[in-house]
Amino acid sequence: MINFVSNLPRELRTGGFSAMSAAACDALQRRHEVAYVGPIDPPIVAWEKAVSKALRLSGLGGGFSAFSERRLKAIASEVDAQARPDAVLDFFHGFTPWIATRSRRPHVAWSDCTFADYIDIYHDRRAFRPDDLARIERAEAAWLRGARRVLFTSAWAADRAARAYDLDPTKVGQVGIFGELEPPLADAYAGAAAFAFISTNFAAKGGPVVLEAFRQVRQAHPEVQLTIVGAAPADAAGEPGVSYAGFLRKEVPSELARFRAVLGQARALVHPTRSDIAPLLLVEAAMFGCPAIASRAFAIPELVADGESGLLLDAPADPAAVAAAMGRMLDEGAYAGMRAAAWRRARELNSKRRFEDRLLGFVDAALVEMQARRRENPPGMKILFP
Repeated sequence: MINFVSNLPRELRTGGFSAMSAAACDALQRRHEVAYVGPIDPPIVAWEKAVSKALRLSGLGGGFSAFSERRLKAIASEVDAQARPDAVLDFFHGFTPWIATRSRRPHVAWSDCTFADYIDIYHDRRAFRPDDLARIERAEAAWLRGARRVLFTSAWAADRAARAYDLDPTKVGQVGIFGELEPPLADAYAGAAAFAFISTNFAAKGGPVVLEAFRQVRQAHPEVQLTIVGAAPADAAGEPGVSYAGFLRKEVPSELARFRAVLGQARALVHPTRSDIAPLLLVEAAMFGCPAIASRAFAIPELVADGESGLLLDAPADPAAVAAAMGRMLDEGAYAGMRAAAWRRARELNSKRRFEDRLLGFVDAALVEMQARRRENPPGMKILFP
């Protein structure tokens, strides 16, 4: 029996993190009996959140109220109450919410990145008190050092965590990422000069840069189109060549069909992001044969092979650099091979089955080690190496 601990509903698959959580639980159930413990997500303490916001607005730096000591203790209490006592292992999806949990069983943890990287990628450190961030990072490092395995979706995040948190490299692993969308059986791309930009945060993912780059490309190629899915500025849909598809929810069949159509007919996905880790979107696009133009940053080079299955940008904030990459995608000479490579790599490296096999390999190795330890230290014998 394995306790699968998550702060998300069991079947939620609306985004990358939730899809990966559901897939990890599915993978474990292929070989083990699994008890789903969750969703464990007690409310943030209102007054702590209000005080933190006031301090941030004043420039003094607030506390990170989502992981205050009070809330972390509440989370730990819920885990202890809901976890099956007959389980032999606790598997935690995510790191930071669980750092006050003192499991009675060995544990494995898996996430995209550490709290330290999360702050640096998605927040401004200066908005929070250094001592409060240090408190969380110290606790997370200690909790991860006690895990039997610490797993990441990318080698990029795994290497950074091992160095920053002084983790045992033999216990750190990479499970990769996969496309949650059901992959098509054939490439349906019809040859349109249509680019796609998809995000929930228009600015952070490079939306303004994409719009300016698109204007530059359209001067030489007036037939070019751009479809924006998700967040967008109010005036984007009124610009020549730009269409706005709105937010498309994968759990709504008609919107999922529209999302699949955008990926299937896009010549390339344009993603000059400045705030990401391992974007699931790049894998989903590649499943349809759609190559990507993306930042050469974070774990993106693990998903997009520069010049083979897409183009990586050293200056993603420069509209001219993005426009040049879009122009290269319109060159028929190299495009067909790039599209074929995106299709192939997505299936060979980032299929759901490959992800499940990697995850199970790490978990099963931890279980084998635990069994060996029990044989070396049978009941009644003093355990010298816990």
